[in-house]
Amino acid sequence: RPHMLLIVLLSCTTAVHGATAGGAAAGTSSGLAQALLARVRANDAGASAAANARRFLVGGTLLGRVLPQAAEVLSGFPEVFDVDHESVKLREDPAWTSLGAEATLGARTARVGQVLQTLRAQGTVPMLAGWRDESFAVRPSFYASPALVVERAAGPLFGLPAYGCFTNGFVCADGGDRPTHVWLGRRSRTKPTWPMLLDCVAAGGIAAGQSVSSAMARECLEEAGIPPDVSAGLRPVGGVSYTGFNEDGWGIKSDVLFTFDLQLPASFQPVAVDGEMEEFMLMPVEQVASLLASSPDQHFKPNVGVVLIDFLIRYGFVAPDEVGYIELLGALRSGTRLAHGREPL
Repeated sequence: RPHMLLIVLLSCTTAVHGATAGGAAAGTSSGLAQALLARVRANDAGASAAANARRFLVGGTLLGRVLPQAAEVLSGFPEVFDVDHESVKLREDPAWTSLGAEATLGARTARVGQVLQTLRAQGTVPMLAGWRDESFAVRPSFYASPALVVERAAGPLFGLPAYGCFTNGFVCADGGDRPTHVWLGRRSRTKPTWPMLLDCVAAGGIAAGQSVSSAMARECLEEAGIPPDVSAGLRPVGGVSYTGFNEDGWGIKSDVLFTFDLQLPASFQPVAVDGEMEEFMLMPVEQVASLLASSPDQHFKPNVGVVLIDFLIRYGFVAPDEVGYIELLGALRSGTRLAHGREPL
């Protein structure tokens, strides 16, 4: 593995150096932007499948997209789901209408929760082996009230829009304000998804009832041991979005990731507090770019590559004259339509 990384780095160094040392001439290309675009598109490969998948409807509202394999499994619970060729509908008990919104939410959640517990016990759906005991709010947009709450691991089964927060932890070793190094974590070998791949220094989903900023500060403390006085420097810088596939291929991932930058002191060393990381490493930005420009299925958890590419663009490590640059800008935020309850293109 070290020899493979060395070969990749040597092959990409010239291209990255050209982009970071002052940019390419107009209309020219070192290949960096195009290589990064290929990685972003590889992560965003589920849009066509989502457009053709069954609509997941709760109370008549479109909340997700269900792939054929998942729809077949859910059809085994006809008392809970009405499944046809066009949609998967959560059956509503007429008595719920008189209960009020909060009680209806609880009744829906309990009914779907029983199905998920059954599937988990049966071992039918691979993603449920990664059960997290985390509440996941199902809603037509990030700002809407939840229509349903499910186990987080089950989100892709219904193709639900999901929201996460990611921190780019960086160091400016030369005393300037441009990053020279990035802190990365290697995911635990026991993680149910993407074990041993590179990750941001801290990241996680946003549980039901959490704010984005509080979720990010919590992840910084729990995953990397970043104390509140340091995470107070978190700066929200936007986000990325995409429509991809769950790792097991059973579900659609329509994700919006809120991104934060955090300049860390040169003396700071992240610590794997909750066991989600095997180790942390401080990597030069040029090396990060080189690895990202290599084969899209190597090294990084797929959505982490997208977050880091956005980071590279913000700090000028990808030249705007690069062929593919404009397409790359658009590709980084291609998944927001489904995440806001609108029909995908």
